[in-house]
Amino acid sequence: MQTLRTTLLRKCVAWGMIVILIVSLLTWYLTRDRLPARIRIATAQLDGQYFQFGQELATALAARTTIQVRVLPTDGSIDNRARLRSGEADLAIVQSGAVSLRGLAVVAPLYREVVHIIVRKNRGIHKIRDLKGKKVAVGPEGSGYRESARNVLENYGLALDDLNENKKYVRELLADPTLDAAIVTTGMKNPSVHKVLASGDFDILPLHAKAMAAEHAHFDQVTIPQGYYATDPAVPATDIQTVAATALLVCREDAPSITVSETLDTLYEEDLAVTFPNLIPHDDAIAMTPRRLHPAARRHFDPFDHVGRLATVIEGLAGARELLFACVAGVYLLWDRWRRLKEKERRILMQAEKERLDHFLARTLKVERAQMDETDPARLNQFLDEITDIKLKALEQLTDEDLRGDRVFSIFLMQCANLISKIQSKILIQSSRAEAKSDPDVN
Repeated sequence: MQTLRTTLLRKCVAWGMIVILIVSLLTWYLTRDRLPARIRIATAQLDGQYFQFGQELATALAARTTIQVRVLPTDGSIDNRARLRSGEADLAIVQSGAVSLRGLAVVAPLYREVVHIIVRKNRGIHKIRDLKGKKVAVGPEGSGYRESARNVLENYGLALDDLNENKKYVRELLADPTLDAAIVTTGMKNPSVHKVLASGDFDILPLHAKAMAAEHAHFDQVTIPQGYYATDPAVPATDIQTVAATALLVCREDAPSITVSETLDTLYEEDLAVTFPNLIPHDDAIAMTPRRLHPAARRHFDPFDHVGRLATVIEGLAGARELLFACVAGVYLLWDRWRRLKEKERRILMQAEKERLDHFLARTLKVERAQMDETDPARLNQFLDEITDIKLKALEQLTDEDLRGDRVFSIFLMQCANLISKIQSKILIQSSRAEAKSDPDVN
């Protein structure tokens, strides 16, 4: 009964380990850190710099990883954040200060986005306060343009409601002559800004850059050099003091580390710096990045960062937990299989020794029957030698400890000992009788 219970318990444990092995391997396979089947990058309007950069990044990333990378046109930073949070995008470009980074993580700073106050000439707009009541393009709801415009106006005591504002982009200045100005925050390589300013019909107003930078942490003082957008006549006519935010590449906090790592390698190891010279260099990126770095990005920019290394260890342990369970279950199953094979081998050997013991028992019985009616001392001595030989061979060949502890083996030894004693007694009796017959004095 006890053996049956032990066998059932072992079978239950073995099947349990098999289930753990299968479940752990499936969980590890399905949850391991791997590139998604496709990556979607949320950018902005089709002719904007976000979209242009997104296309360059998508092309390089697709070539590097051989997966599908899709660029999503959007309304800008706020829209991009919403798409990331909802799972419609995997990466997104946002303007620093335009959106909350709660729930998001920074992959890398990309380039500086300069605030341009572009005004049509001969409209009486010579300073920021002159924009009041004017028809000004500040970008649609959801764009970083609009949030930066709000910051600029607030610094001069104005609000969006003080403008005859609309939701158009800077490119509409060329198509709509009723537009008086535009407030746009973008990279200085933006093709739409270049087209507008190269037309010669517009100027750029300066800002109180030092005051703006002091008021808003996401702005830094920058200068638009004289003649940057056109040279004859020069646009701008003089160096323009303004401020700049930073375009950030962001993802969700739970984005796979491998996605972030591949993206960073693409940014800094491919030719993006050639096609996009305004890309912030790798060595400068860490100083310009907010604290909300993705752990994989922190490891990339600062491989000696202890927090990042600790995060790596924790992440690695979490990722390998199921694999570890699978390994433990696998080792147990292998050990159990080995143990079963050993037990089977032992049973085979035990059975073979039992069969030999049965053979020795049979020989012993044969000797016992043969000596029952035997009175010849010489023949009895032969039987004694034979039974002694059987006993010695059994002790030499039957070495299994369990068999030697078996009741049948004890019976065999006892039978040998009794038979030897019996034969010896008969030999003594027959020897005594022979001596009596040969000695005439014995009566």
